[in-house]
Amino acid sequence: MRTVLNRYGLIREPFSKEISADELFVSPGHKDVGTRLKAAIEGRASAVLTGEVGVGKTFVLRALERDLNPSRYRVTYIHNANVSRRDFYRQLSVALALEPKAHPSALFRQVQAHVEDLADEQKIHPVLLLDEAHLLAPSVLECLHVLLNYRMDSRSFLSVILIGLPELKDRLARNIMASLSTRLPVRVHLEPLEVEQVAAYLGHRLKTAGCEQEVFSEEAVLCIREATGGVLRRVNVLAQHCLEVACNGKGTLVDGGTVQAAVKICVEALR
Repeated sequence: MRTVLNRYGLIREPFSKEISADELFVSPGHKDVGTRLKAAIEGRASAVLTGEVGVGKTFVLRALERDLNPSRYRVTYIHNANVSRRDFYRQLSVALALEPKAHPSALFRQVQAHVEDLADEQKIHPVLLLDEAHLLAPSVLECLHVLLNYRMDSRSFLSVILIGLPELKDRLARNIMASLSTRLPVRVHLEPLEVEQVAAYLGHRLKTAGCEQEVFSEEAVLCIREATGGVLRRVNVLAQHCLEVACNGKGTLVDGGTVQAAVKICVEALR
């Protein structure tokens, strides 16, 4: 990796997932999704965010948390979705810095009381981000509408954002989920990047890593978009391999041939 850093004048790996929230790339699609989710939360509503693997849903969540005033909102993120209802309430209690109770009913009352205290006493609106929600057990999904019901359904003390793959929409469309579905009025879907956005993304990540030169040719960008489908996670993998392949040559510009050579190296990671 040192060769790549030296060759392109980089201060760090340009396509690592370790990037600060202030340096995140925000495409028009990411911005629109983030704006709609923020508006839902400010309106004390709940929402569903879907998208294919690697399109940048987590990027949206990080930017969303960054943009929410911490004095008004308390964001809790949970990503371990494949658990029972009891374990779900237990991990939620831990995430809220509460001492977990022994029984599910006690856990529920504990969480609900804490949410009410945040809203009533501290004037803070809690936001629960549930990642990988398409993996949530039916028992957990079925109980979420109860968690959103406060004071005979007259108050909105909590916003829940379910994040998952597109099949999450199908699960919520089932009759058994009708009560929960009506409490998730905002539905947003994140699409992969188009060619122009891939070019902007590559340039942004290189610039934030310290690069001051043009690296990816127009042909290279087209090839990267075709090979990755515009999925951010795949773009990162392929772009990194492109830089490494280019380092074996004499120049620094990544062209179509460089991309094709890189694709052969990381073909499994692009599937």
